[in-house]
Amino acid sequence: DETRYFFMYKCFHCSITLTLHAGRLNVDIIRAKQLLQTDMCQGSDPFVKVQLVTGLKLMKTKKTSCMRGTIDPCYNESFNFRVPQEELCEVSLVFTVYGHNVKSSNDFVGRIVIGQFSTGPQETTHWRRLLGSQRTPVEQWHSLRSRAECDRVSPASLEVT
Repeated sequence: DETRYFFMYKCFHCSITLTLHAGRLNVDIIRAKQLLQTDMCQGSDPFVKVQLVTGLKLMKTKKTSCMRGTIDPCYNESFNFRVPQEELCEVSLVFTVYGHNVKSSNDFVGRIVIGQFSTGPQETTHWRRLLGSQRTPVEQWHSLRSRAECDRVSPASLEVT
């Protein structure tokens, strides 16, 4: 089905769990589908950078391992971020997918922002569902966006590299 293929282009699957009393966000990077091929010889070597931004300040950066030679990586990696309850309304999680490149800087593949400065309706919905489901993982697929689009609609995107 052509519609399904279009939807699956450059998509990213994650799960976020909020444990408010412990002041923690648990982020599970599950997988991605149909990423751009950044290396013409071997496919792509994608990894995901997750960055916690509070207000407009970058607080923490974490990265998945690099998946060699695939445009459909499966990560199943978890990261914890400490977020005091009083700062939760100012939090944004910036997810950026890169293709690893040993000869030059890593290749940008796509980005989304979930939280205070979400990049679109899908991301806003994910954040709202999360805030209403403490201690329950909330997972969702997202279509990755260009850096320019994210920077235009999300001040948090401008705060990360």
